[in-house]
Amino acid sequence: MKSSWRTFYLLAGGLLFLVVGCGGNEQVANKQTLRQKRSSSSSSDSVPKLKSSGPKSLTKSRDKKKQPEFDGKPENFFEVVDYIHNFQIRKPGPNSEADEQYAVLLPAQKGIDSTTFSVIKSGSQGDQGIPDSTFELPKGFLAIDDAGYSAQGLPNRIRCDRDYSEMVLVPAGVSIQGEENGSKNASPQFTIYQNAFYIDVYEVTLEQYRRWRSEMIAQKGKLPEPAGNDRQPAAFPAMGISYTDAINYARTMGKQLPRETQWEKAARGESGFVYPWGNGRALWHKTRMPGQIDPVGSFSGDQSPYGVLDLSGNAREWCDDWYSENSYQAATTLADAGIVRGWNGPRRSVIPSMRVVRGNQKSWDVRKRIGENMRTPPADVGFRCVLNLPKPADESDTPEKSKNKKSF
Repeated sequence: MKSSWRTFYLLAGGLLFLVVGCGGNEQVANKQTLRQKRSSSSSSDSVPKLKSSGPKSLTKSRDKKKQPEFDGKPENFFEVVDYIHNFQIRKPGPNSEADEQYAVLLPAQKGIDSTTFSVIKSGSQGDQGIPDSTFELPKGFLAIDDAGYSAQGLPNRIRCDRDYSEMVLVPAGVSIQGEENGSKNASPQFTIYQNAFYIDVYEVTLEQYRRWRSEMIAQKGKLPEPAGNDRQPAAFPAMGISYTDAINYARTMGKQLPRETQWEKAARGESGFVYPWGNGRALWHKTRMPGQIDPVGSFSGDQSPYGVLDLSGNAREWCDDWYSENSYQAATTLADAGIVRGWNGPRRSVIPSMRVVRGNQKSWDVRKRIGENMRTPPADVGFRCVLNLPKPADESDTPEKSKNKKSF
């Protein structure tokens, strides 16, 4: 009889997990309180324990049917960590590869912890707008209509015809840059306003770089150097790329290299997370170590609030800024009412040939910055591109001129 009851609870627990983790057709899932069975194993790889909902809720449930406890393989569970913004729920069983992306929204109430949350499908966040008829993308870029439009009417995602890259919108607004009480070259923390821009979802791959290099050879122009990791498979990020070759690639595609303020906003979101997914621990579906290089997009948990991948891991990336240890101190002197506007880093070389590289070899923290020689790049440095949108009308414009301009 005990064996039968145990089988019942296992089946009920599995069904409850599917309801919580795999409600793919519901836009907003009901709040759930997950309880994890204390593992009898002493292994450090056991399923992480979630906080208890407290004695009060246990007392209330005494007269109700006892909740089934979870049991099974650790890989069939997920953990919710405070301030996590993105994570992956992997469906158990034969359909395990048919996964979907979700986000966790923690209620902004005191006394609520990470055991109480709402699960929503990624992409359903915020207000969905309608296309702005006055906005036109530059030639060679097309809107991906299925991705929807922002509240301002801009396409959430676009595609570049030249290199077939997909780009995601980072809306105009303020964001947090730098860190308090951190390393000298990334301090102090400040707030910055930036115009809207699009950024590549993935790093430029070897396939894309090889195709561009072949075109340059055919045109008999200045020949770019092959990637330092040219022998790796096509889906790996192109690395060992000089700053000059990176910026020439971007210009050929009608794009630019990102400013480091753009790179950091794309990675941290408006709230200034420590990691792209939030301020909690990383949730990888397989082993991943800092400095490890994989095909682009291999780890969907390394996803920023805007949907940009591999900003925390994979290749480190060039930015279009001269490097200075005192850049952030200089930026804060330009603050107006506590907000920095129109800052693009040093105007000229501070340390000869040193450009900013973002990404971290030793941890997942995306606040770190360093300078590298633009002519002799390290083996792990690659890049991605941005598409800058028109600046908003400034105060000097006349009402007649401003009437036909759109602020993005």
